[in-house]
Amino acid sequence: MNNKLNAIATFLHVAEAGSFSAAARQRGIKQSAVSQQIAALEEELGVVLLHRTTRVMALTEQGESYRRDMQLLLDAMREAERRLMPASDQWQGRVHMQLPSGLGQLFLPHLLELQKIHSELHLTLSLDDRLADLVTEGVDVALRLSREPPQTHAVRVLTRIETALFAAPDFRPVNSVSELAAHPHVRFSGIARDAPLRLVCDDQIIDVKVNTVFRANTSEALLQAIASGIGIGGMQRPLAARAVQSGKLVPVLPAWRLPDRFLYAIYPDARFIPQRVRSLITVIEQLLPQLTRNS
Repeated sequence: MNNKLNAIATFLHVAEAGSFSAAARQRGIKQSAVSQQIAALEEELGVVLLHRTTRVMALTEQGESYRRDMQLLLDAMREAERRLMPASDQWQGRVHMQLPSGLGQLFLPHLLELQKIHSELHLTLSLDDRLADLVTEGVDVALRLSREPPQTHAVRVLTRIETALFAAPDFRPVNSVSELAAHPHVRFSGIARDAPLRLVCDDQIIDVKVNTVFRANTSEALLQAIASGIGIGGMQRPLAARAVQSGKLVPVLPAWRLPDRFLYAIYPDARFIPQRVRSLITVIEQLLPQLTRNS
């Protein structure tokens, strides 16, 4: 059993490093021993895990499936051992977290402080508004804003986020929804340029045709565009809060807002969520009331 676990660990090193020689250096063994372990594992399983030539090494389809399952298995074993440690020792290991570019900036100082406190924790943060392929990109947890939860992953709803309309303080006043079409608009580039703007007020929902003059793929770029006076734009209230307080932005038609979205924690596999990942999400949850209250 121990030999098989060693072979599995070696296989995972080869898959991550991309070569037998690099995996041998990481494992502190000879390259010939790596080859022997992989060959023995393939023979026992009855499948080819790796395509290898003199120049290229690549996982087969069965190899990629086996890699995902075995990585979960070994992570679960390590997590079971880690749970036997004192609570202070559980902030250990690698965590790859993906965050929305805007909200991620609000969480970043707190996550950096957490990294300073727990030196054995190794964070990789991706501030990105696209939803990564969590498995192939090795993301342990992704925070995503969406109206509906993703259907292909395990999710947990964290909070509801409101999005309202804002403009620069010297922008032309807007007194009614019908006037929006006459003003330039700033929008997220993931939305079709000619898509109507949906607005909500109590139980009333309307679609408004707007003149989109500027688009960007990050919240920070949109925030700066609105503050510069280019046009009116929707912005998540927590992201706009500081600019409103400093006078750089003012609300537009405050009785109306865009449809609410929810912040979800998305996991690649519900069967195993490491305690360090759960703990990070707990930290995020503890920050959310302050962010939504201040907005």
